[in-house]
Amino acid sequence: MRKIMLVVMAFLMFPLSAFAAGPPGSPSAVTLNMEDAKRFGDDFFKQQEIQEQLAGAVLVIVKDGKILLNQGYGYANVAAKQPVDAEKTLFRLASVSKLFTAAGVMQLSESGKVDLDTDVQSYLPGLHINNTSGFPLTLKHLMTHTTGFDNGDVLESGTPSTLEKFVKEKMPTIVRKPGEVYRYDNFGFSLQGYIIQQVSRMPFENYMAEKLFKPLGMGNTSFIFDDKVIKRMATPYDNQLQPTEQIPNDPLSAPEGGMTSTGKDMAQFMLAMLNGGKKGENRILQPESIQAMEHSSVAIHPKVPGNGYAFESTYSQDYNGYKVAEKGGDLSGFHTNLWLLPEQNTGIFLALNSDKGNLRQPLFHQFMSRYFPETSAPASIEPAATQEQLQRFAGLYRHLRTPALTSEITAVDGALLVKDVFGEHKLRQADELLFYDEEDKPAGFKLDADGKVLYFYYNQPDSWLEKLPEPQHFSDVGSDHPYAKYIYNLVQLGAIPESTGPFQPDHPVTRGQFIAQLIPLAGFQSSTRPSAFKDTKGSPYETAIQTALDYGVVQGLPGSYFGPDLPLTREQAATFVWRIARIGLGAAPVKADVQKPFSDWAAEGVQYVVGRGLYGPDVELSDGQVNYRAQDPMLNQEAAALIYRLLQNLL
Repeated sequence: MRKIMLVVMAFLMFPLSAFAAGPPGSPSAVTLNMEDAKRFGDDFFKQQEIQEQLAGAVLVIVKDGKILLNQGYGYANVAAKQPVDAEKTLFRLASVSKLFTAAGVMQLSESGKVDLDTDVQSYLPGLHINNTSGFPLTLKHLMTHTTGFDNGDVLESGTPSTLEKFVKEKMPTIVRKPGEVYRYDNFGFSLQGYIIQQVSRMPFENYMAEKLFKPLGMGNTSFIFDDKVIKRMATPYDNQLQPTEQIPNDPLSAPEGGMTSTGKDMAQFMLAMLNGGKKGENRILQPESIQAMEHSSVAIHPKVPGNGYAFESTYSQDYNGYKVAEKGGDLSGFHTNLWLLPEQNTGIFLALNSDKGNLRQPLFHQFMSRYFPETSAPASIEPAATQEQLQRFAGLYRHLRTPALTSEITAVDGALLVKDVFGEHKLRQADELLFYDEEDKPAGFKLDADGKVLYFYYNQPDSWLEKLPEPQHFSDVGSDHPYAKYIYNLVQLGAIPESTGPFQPDHPVTRGQFIAQLIPLAGFQSSTRPSAFKDTKGSPYETAIQTALDYGVVQGLPGSYFGPDLPLTREQAATFVWRIARIGLGAAPVKADVQKPFSDWAAEGVQYVVGRGLYGPDVELSDGQVNYRAQDPMLNQEAAALIYRLLQNLL
């Protein structure tokens, strides 16, 4: 199963501040050449903090048409002490694969076989895209993650299928005007791969091999994850550096993230991209196509880094005034990043085979600080705005890809205070819709047609955030109610239906109600499978419960029953939340001193919830232990507190 929040996990688990200074004695700027590139790589991976996070890695640096570094570090297999071989060890590229899919689209555009501004429906005979927006979907929208699909992270089949079968069975619905808003979209790249297959009349994986890998000399690269590939693949490790399973491609060719490659092969791709699309006598793209791919086509504000065709701007705080086009990839056990500095004719590629930490951010930070230090002046800030002037930006914002991620913005005198999963930040205004934080990182807003604030983009990857309207109040939950904040936050996020009637905060929540509140916030695509439980068919919670089953969040009761209308116990709720955290975030178990009784099967869940403090005023200390009351029914207000605190304590 694809973990759609792995990139967020990586950002949070390994703060850049631990590495801001770089290795001892690191110069502020040096000449990038072969000798110093090797010194940089060796120094970086010798740092104690890096060693503690490392299973294995490959680092590639190219400049001015030459490979300056192609080096393996650590182990492809830790137990066997098998070192990473930069020329032979295969790594899974995850979403870096999207660059190659977009390059294939650009090749077809150059030959006149597709038009980037034409409705893609014309390239899909026999396949209907359900579009409720009234506006066409184009290849440009697909390449820039602005499709308007209701969900771009489709539930994988369990049994890998062909690309054609996958696209036909998993097609989402377009619910927003294409091009209006950025929301990371894996399915959009699956669809591009299918369009390449349809237009070229070649299987997607064959097209990639013939038109991209062969002319670039990438003989160890493939979009098919078969036994031959697996034998040479680095072993993936989880965030505890324990080996984890290899996840098969679904669909089999996986244009959105199914590539495997070596450091040597990725060097060839970067050299061609930096040389106007040419490698030796072979050309894969025209210079104009590469410039179009690297151009920031979609941005919330001209001064906020945005997205090109498959390229993105994840680590923009370290660009130091230089033009950088980058793409990252995240799959269970594998994390990759590719950076191009076109005007400096420089490229970097890093691949890792564990979930522990985020070595990409400190590596790029130290690389840029060493070779391309800051060139731009600090942002010009307007005279401090008043609280009244800033009030229109205040409110709760929801991440469009992963609704569990939110930003709460408060207007204070002269600044906006942003509270999110990364902490608290102050934004000061530089232009009408442009702000900068204390470290000069930009943030932008977008208005709707009536001039009201609609979207926000700042430090949360993969999507813009939409501003949520203020909720109506329940008749029995006033503003001073001890659980009011928890309850009304979930109302704004859509987890609890809005009403002016009673909420009944002290009534038990049912198993079905709780799952229906929890599952949509995880960002999982709703299941289309028939209900597996005998007693959920026709239930208003049927889809949410089946989705939870598909993702492994619930298991049900003996006899193929779920009991959607049964009261939920507190230990059951804790178990569901723990599984969401483990499956969606790769969270590790937490030990906590919890007063018994609780069931053996619920021990991990109860300890995780207590250890993370995922509760409201209903939990108290008793004789030095936390009295969680695990086997009591969970009340509506307590369920709201549990889910709210989960959102605030994602890791």
